[in-house]
Amino acid sequence: MNALRHMLAVSCLLFAGAAAADDSALTLSQSDLFSDDVGSMIEVAVVNDGTVAYNSAVVTCHFTARGRSQGTASTTLFNLLPGSKGQDQVHLMGARADKAACEISYTTPATP
Repeated sequence: MNALRHMLAVSCLLFAGAAAADDSALTLSQSDLFSDDVGSMIEVAVVNDGTVAYNSAVVTCHFTARGRSQGTASTTLFNLLPGSKGQDQVHLMGARADKAACEISYTTPATP
């Protein structure tokens, strides 16, 4: 139980400086969805066309199959400097999805 409390406290500290994404200079793109018996996967990329650097950006994807929710998964992209691109894969284990809708759910601007 203490380990769970510790993990929650660390999570809260990590996102304490995070803000809801409202950053028009960040552009999210996503690839086609891939699903098999292991689960579902989609590649995501965030381009920073602005002048502000970001320590991190969290991309959250909501997976569905035939209109029914299959689950949600996220990835965190780090060190998005102006003019740079961060990319990764988002994996949902154990569910076959036919669609995924992804969004930038949090950002952490770099401190000056």
